Amino acid sequence: MPVFHMKQVEIKWKILTIALLVIGVSSIHVFVSRDFEKGHIIARELYFLPIILSAFWFGLRGALITSVTITLFYLPYSAMHWRGFVPGDLDRLLEIILFNVVAVVVGLLQDRQKARTREKFESIRAMAATVAHEMNTPLFVATGTLELLHDDFEKDSEPYIEIDAVMKNLRELKEMIKRISKIENVVTRDYDGTSKIVDIDRS
Repeated sequence: MPVFHMKQVEIKWKILTIALLVIGVSSIHVFVSRDFEKGHIIARELYFLPIILSAFWFGLRGALITSVTITLFYLPYSAMHWRGFVPGDLDRLLEIILFNVVAVVVGLLQDRQKARTREKFESIRAMAATVAHEMNTPLFVATGTLELLHDDFEKDSEPYIEIDAVMKNLRELKEMIKRISKIENVVTRDYDGTSKIVDIDRS
């Protein structure tokens, strides 16, 4: 399955998860009796779960969409059960404000973290491209020189065989440099049990 398609599927599942959480929590408010006040309080706190998930998965925009959606449901619901500025009414109003404050704060922090990660990846990709470019020039010269030397010896001679082996290694090095220049992401793997290195094939 292509990487792009996999990401699209992952995004759809995340959106579906958030939607189901919002619908599920809202259903508690709709179907649970008002006599069971603690149930409504717990459900109200559960609204923070889809808001925080949205912030982590989709940043500020996703968090705000989720918090505004919750507000559009919960504000009319609170108005329907308004009893004239009793403590429960004030708690519901403050909670609505808090939904959106949490969405903004967590969303901004997550966007900032993603921006930093993106900058690091861009730096690594730029460095990889630079290294690949700088290595290609001497590699091209070395390969050309060996090809000229190659033709000066008989095929069965020891120098010919040795040059052939060196050229094979240079071709493998050239292929590795090509893979380095195409790095799109940074995927690491264990090196010696105590450190990690970049997995070029998966990156």
